[in-house]
Amino acid sequence: MSGALPRTVLAGPAEPSSDGRDARAGSGRGTGTAWHVAVVTTLTSMPVFLPGAADSLICRELHWHTGTFGALLAVYWLGSLLGATASRSARAPVAPGAVVAGALLATAAALAAGAAVPGAGLWAGAVLGGCVYGFSQPYTNALLMRRCPPGVQGRAFGLKQAAVPAATLLCSVAVPVFAVPLGWRAVFAGGAAVCGAYGAVLLARVRRERAPERRSGPRGPVPWHPRLLALAAAGLLGAAIGNSLGGFLVLTLEGDGFSLGTAGFLAAGSAGLSVLARLGAGWLTDRAGHRTWRLLGAMFAVGTVGTALLAGGDTAGSAVGAFLAYAGGWGWAGVLHHVAGAAYPGREKQATAVTQMGVSLGAAAGPFAFGRLYEQFSGGAWTLLSAAGMAAVVCVVAARRGSPV
Repeated sequence: MSGALPRTVLAGPAEPSSDGRDARAGSGRGTGTAWHVAVVTTLTSMPVFLPGAADSLICRELHWHTGTFGALLAVYWLGSLLGATASRSARAPVAPGAVVAGALLATAAALAAGAAVPGAGLWAGAVLGGCVYGFSQPYTNALLMRRCPPGVQGRAFGLKQAAVPAATLLCSVAVPVFAVPLGWRAVFAGGAAVCGAYGAVLLARVRRERAPERRSGPRGPVPWHPRLLALAAAGLLGAAIGNSLGGFLVLTLEGDGFSLGTAGFLAAGSAGLSVLARLGAGWLTDRAGHRTWRLLGAMFAVGTVGTALLAGGDTAGSAVGAFLAYAGGWGWAGVLHHVAGAAYPGREKQATAVTQMGVSLGAAAGPFAFGRLYEQFSGGAWTLLSAAGMAAVVCVVAARRGSPV
């Protein structure tokens, strides 16, 4: 990663021009911001995806069982919920670039704690990393809304959210390549070094070049409007589906007759499709206009079909269901945050903090509840996820009929 960061991420939001046109960036500058935010999203998500990828190595060394490790991941997402809540309530005018730099440095500290003090350090890193991720995500959303022209905002959000499954794949690759020969703590230390270096470079640029913060919109959190609550509920349900997929898909495919290797390849291919789905959804968002709401609902509906097929227990149906569930049931994130931010111009950070709260709560509670039910009745667990997907579609429809304050 180069130290040459786009200048558009360093200053506060610029004022719109008097004739109504966005004077803040051209498409080239917006593209630079989008790529930078995608890199930041990849790095700040490492405190949850690196432990997830190295879970077998960590459990073997620390003598943890699966339940303990599941609790560690839940702690991360509860920390993300707290961070998003704090971000929604934050009133002090802080340049987004400074928040992003601080988030990278704090992420480095979280990873370093896990490497230096196995056990306690992993728990501390989960809390810190989750809080940092939840707090910084609304700021990066605001950067995209304010620095990217309207015609590319959908693609910018798609790229940002595609960085999440991409980070999962990168962390998964890092385990056999680096963690197996060098140890998982060495991988954590390396991740900390990358995050720290990138954050230090950005912080130096912020201090040297930051413009005075200018705010054209109202301060303080947005009210708890029904539209925003409905979108947060959709995010909660969708995150419960997506994170349950990540934790139980391979196990389900094995139970449906696939070998472990084939199940792993299907899961990896499905996760890769999620990257393409998020990018494609962003591209469609830029062309859908007011029909973006239909796109969001359609993605949840596609995911519902996928989880229903996984509930059936049929080999061919499960394979198709895995792809549909990942493409729709875990490909909606960029569209959701973009819709929330666009509904509250000038308060994009506060609005997307609310949707991030829903996503974080779903990510924490969903796999836990799904796992408990899956132990007793695997098909019923996937049926429950299908019901959750249908409920998410209803939430999107309800939000579309509402109107922001």
